[in-house]
Amino acid sequence: MAADASIQTNNVPWQVRQGGKNLSEWIQLQLSRRQPRESDPFSFDWPPWIPQLILWLVIAVVVVWVAWLIVQSLERYLAYRQGRQPQPQAQTVSQVRDRSAADWLRQAQQFERDGNWPAACRALYMAALQVLADLDWVPHLPSRTDGEYLQAVQPLSRPRPLQLLIRTHERSLFGGDRLTAENLQRCRRAYEELDKR
Repeated sequence: MAADASIQTNNVPWQVRQGGKNLSEWIQLQLSRRQPRESDPFSFDWPPWIPQLILWLVIAVVVVWVAWLIVQSLERYLAYRQGRQPQPQAQTVSQVRDRSAADWLRQAQQFERDGNWPAACRALYMAALQVLADLDWVPHLPSRTDGEYLQAVQPLSRPRPLQLLIRTHERSLFGGDRLTAENLQRCRRAYEELDKR
C-alpha cells in the first residue's frame, strides 16, 4: 500500500505526456473522418475552423503592423518635442561611392552653417571613409560596421583621428548622443590630421 502511495500520476511531465498523447489521438481522429472525394483522391474538406484561424491570423498581423506604425510615429513626435534633430538617413553604397571627399566636406560645411552638428560630423566621417577608399587603405564594403572600420584602421600609422571620427559617428547614430559644436570641432581637427597624410 505504501509503494502505491509513492507513485505520482499527476505531476507536470506526466501531464505533458498525456496532453501530447491526447493531441495525437485527436489529430488521428480528425484525419480519419476526412474521406477523399472520388474524383480527386488528394482533396478533402477542410475543417470548419481553418478559415476562422486564417482570419484571426490576418487580423493579428494587421494589429501588430498598426501598433508598430503608431510606436514609430510616437517616437518621432517625442524626439521632435524634445528638440532632437532627426538622424540623417543612411546613404546607400552607390551614393557613397559617387561622392568625393570634397563633396562630403562641402556638405559638412553646409550642415555646420545650418547648425546641424550631427549631420556635419557624419559628413566628415563619410569624407574620411572616402579618403580611406581613395588611398586603397580601407575599401568601401556595404556591410562594414563602425566596429569593423575601427579594426581596419588599427594597423595604419595614424589611426587616432580616424578612431575619433568613427567613435563619434557610432555614439551619435547608435548611442543617441547629442553632438555639439565642440564635437564638430574635434571631428574637423581629426579629419584635417587625416587629410595631411
